[in-house]
Amino acid sequence: MSDDAASRLYAELWISFAALIRSYVAAHDIGRPTGRALVDAGEDGHLSLRSEGKILSIDFNSKTGEGSWTLYEDDPAAERLLEKGDFTLGEDSQVKLSDRHGKLELEVAAEAFTAKVFEE
Repeated sequence: MSDDAASRLYAELWISFAALIRSYVAAHDIGRPTGRALVDAGEDGHLSLRSEGKILSIDFNSKTGEGSWTLYEDDPAAERLLEKGDFTLGEDSQVKLSDRHGKLELEVAAEAFTAKVFEE
């Protein structure tokens, strides 16, 4: 696959991945008696999720299919860092997360990211 075709594929996979994460956040919020999670649109390869006490920042490079994520407590500052890692979106829609063994389906990986901000 040419670099241009791969870049277009990764860009489309990112759009789908970000949409799945936003959907999981919305579904989680429906069942919450109080509080609200916030998630942005995931534009330009960046997505932020904010819940009570946690912020998850996800960055993605559509040229390489690789990304990174950082989980913060309360605000995105170095002293508030809880955990961080990397991920790769494969051309087959499989996601490799640095904190997990093996690859996950896109939907399962989106759920795993969403869980990071809702876990106590």
